[in-house]
Amino acid sequence: MLKRIFIWWVPKLNSEERKLIDDYLDDAGKFLFSQMSKADQRHSLAVAQMIINQAAYLRGVKIKALVKAALLHDIGKIEGDFNWLSKLLVGLIRRVSPTLRGKLAITSPGTFWEKVKYGCYVDLIHPARGAHMAKVFGVDPAVVEMIRRHHDPPRESQSPELTWLQTADSKN
Repeated sequence: MLKRIFIWWVPKLNSEERKLIDDYLDDAGKFLFSQMSKADQRHSLAVAQMIINQAAYLRGVKIKALVKAALLHDIGKIEGDFNWLSKLLVGLIRRVSPTLRGKLAITSPGTFWEKVKYGCYVDLIHPARGAHMAKVFGVDPAVVEMIRRHHDPPRESQSPELTWLQTADSKN
């Protein structure tokens, strides 16, 4: 998590990162990707890169859809929803007491503490919000479903793509 906070201050994406985005996202996907903070963009790129690096082991998995979902999985967290401190606090709250996150969540920010509470709300709803955004922009329904479910508890009946996305997301 501290790495994601540090990334907040890292400048623009480099040419390799832009190429990865160009290779896997169409114009709508690029627009959605651009709505995330730089920290969330870099996290999504790390998730996608991990999947690409494991591609040789992913038999029967739709790699292109999986990488696209990796790049877009956090689009429900829009630039400006968090500042670096509220993001850090929300991450700590999520890890220490997920139920507290739900109790604190409010739907509009104001004071500093209200921004933290709003961050809890965004953290809870970003999968559904991101899936809705992706659907509106015409993203492949399989990718939309992975975005929607990327924080769901793993189930035996879920797709291997979703399992890989959840694994890569949790490791990054």
